[in-house]
Amino acid sequence: MNSITRPATEKDARFLAEIMHESVIPVVNRGPFDAALEGLGIDPISFDEALILSGANHWGPLESFIVLEIDGELVGAAAAYPSKQPDMRPITPEGLEKVAAHLGWTPEQSRGFWRKYVSFFGLFPELPHLAQPADYVLEYVAIKEAWRGRGLFLKLVEAHAERARKLGYKTLGISAVIGNDPAYRNYQKFAKFHCRVGPEVYRNTFPGFDRFVMEL
Repeated sequence: MNSITRPATEKDARFLAEIMHESVIPVVNRGPFDAALEGLGIDPISFDEALILSGANHWGPLESFIVLEIDGELVGAAAAYPSKQPDMRPITPEGLEKVAAHLGWTPEQSRGFWRKYVSFFGLFPELPHLAQPADYVLEYVAIKEAWRGRGLFLKLVEAHAERARKLGYKTLGISAVIGNDPAYRNYQKFAKFHCRVGPEVYRNTFPGFDRFVMEL
């Protein structure tokens, strides 16, 4: 079995979109933007792909993704972003303009998405539950279902940790949706539990997150 990790390219965009959606599905059975997309005539994976290609994916721009290949097959990926940003939401107002232009949305469609989006992620760019305890934050991390249970997830973590060190970061953070026990067990292998952002923050519409930190 020949495995490699490499930086993602535009050719990987559809696969990366599938990974974005899959990273949350195991617990809540829906992606992070599904509710905001209702009635807009686009499926969540196509929207995630547009986010990536338009440069609007604030929690994981295309150049941040690392892809895992085994014998030429794409089997997993993970994105990352720096925690010190003026707007900590996964899509900023500027990002919405980019993806809306990419998709050819009308102003009414953009406003409809934004109203639902901020009801979950918040109207303001800096909110306590969006704060991250680490410098370099992993996001949208997943391995294709057929390849799980083989420790491949750690190859993506190692690749990102190496990149983070080269960039001068001191800590790497990752979050598990509360209830995702396999992720929790994986994260404990390389990181320490830091804090919990519970469901009450999301008005009990989402399980919340456990945040972990790895010293680099």
